[in-house]
Amino acid sequence: MDEILETNGLHSHVEFAVESGSWWIFLPHWDTVLQTQKVKAVFSLEQANISNLIYGYLVFSRGTQEVLRVRATSGQPSYQYPGAHTQRGKGCIPPDNDWKISTNGYYLSTPGIEGMFYHITPDPDPETGRSEFGLHRDSNVTIYPGSAGCIVVKTSDFNDKIRPFLDGLRETQSFISLSVVYST
Repeated sequence: MDEILETNGLHSHVEFAVESGSWWIFLPHWDTVLQTQKVKAVFSLEQANISNLIYGYLVFSRGTQEVLRVRATSGQPSYQYPGAHTQRGKGCIPPDNDWKISTNGYYLSTPGIEGMFYHITPDPDPETGRSEFGLHRDSNVTIYPGSAGCIVVKTSDFNDKIRPFLDGLRETQSFISLSVVYST
């Protein structure tokens, strides 16, 4: 492979050497130098002291290539302001560069999750003592959207993009390094 022309979700358009042409490849099934680089993630959110739920982005990258981007949020409405990460059960996940998302998800019937849950560690967070963070779908979206600190994604993006992506990584990567970054 000579060059990655573009990436869209779980697929990359690549140009092969020796006039072999360009092809779209499914990243979880492709075993090249590209696949030896670990996937990392960044959750970013612009915090504000407002009553509406604020959405940011969860971006997965391999090296410098973005491989997946989805809208995501953490915390509940009115609890996404700077410093709200200390509020147990309401505030957003604390900012840090040392989080890890497990690629080995499991089903939880807990209200608000009711589906696949990918645990985020360390557990508990050494700074705040908060624990039980995860990545899951926002099953409260119509009643009371947001989370108690987990990173949540709307159901269609979670089921169609996040789950297949993490399931495809499970054999080669047991966790994904996660940075949580907030701006104001």
